[in-house]
Amino acid sequence: MFLTLAYHIIDNSIHDNIAISEEAFEAQLAYLCEHGYCALSLKQAIDDINAGGQEAPSRSVLLTFDDGYADTARTALPILQKYGMRATLFVISASVGLTNRWNPRACYDAQHMTWDELRIWLANGCDIGGHSHDHLCMTRLNVDELQETVRLNKRLLEEQLQITPRAFAYPYGRFNKAVQDVVRQHYEIAFSVEEGSWDASAGRFDISRMMIYPQWSHAEFAEQLHGHFELVN
Repeated sequence: MFLTLAYHIIDNSIHDNIAISEEAFEAQLAYLCEHGYCALSLKQAIDDINAGGQEAPSRSVLLTFDDGYADTARTALPILQKYGMRATLFVISASVGLTNRWNPRACYDAQHMTWDELRIWLANGCDIGGHSHDHLCMTRLNVDELQETVRLNKRLLEEQLQITPRAFAYPYGRFNKAVQDVVRQHYEIAFSVEEGSWDASAGRFDISRMMIYPQWSHAEFAEQLHGHFELVN
């Protein structure tokens, strides 16, 4: 069993419900390290799923980042390295090297990682998965549109990064059976943003995650972690 933590932006200057300060992020990783949590690679997480939850050590977490913001490489990666941890990044391929102007709800500009920064992320032992080509709500798309956004996203990641992506995260966490049917043609597992841990009773194409919020205190972060692991023990 493992718990997936979901991050987006690590930036002190951005005030948004998906933006965590650098200090809070480092304090959270320090807590994980000090209290015996194991940060899994994507391969280890998939191996645990394939084994029915019998592979991962106790207190295992999978650290994930959605969208592919530049601060993931420039700010989060050095902190991950400091604590000997790795993470998985879900990339919007149409936004590589651009800003987040695709998001009409954002009242700030955030730069996305370049292909070179994504290669640096990989070279430092971290993982990359798909997050669709253009980050549209996938439950609004027809089958052809679903195939296009998933297939193009994966093809660009393969061609530019010389990898075979194994995991997908649904934009906005939204999915239905039609979305799952397309994603399972291209990926081994997929993540939502529903709260919860993964265990053997859960599906591999609707893996829950614990969203990390900037308003949480350090104590609240610890309480949330403890609560999720207590539920399955």
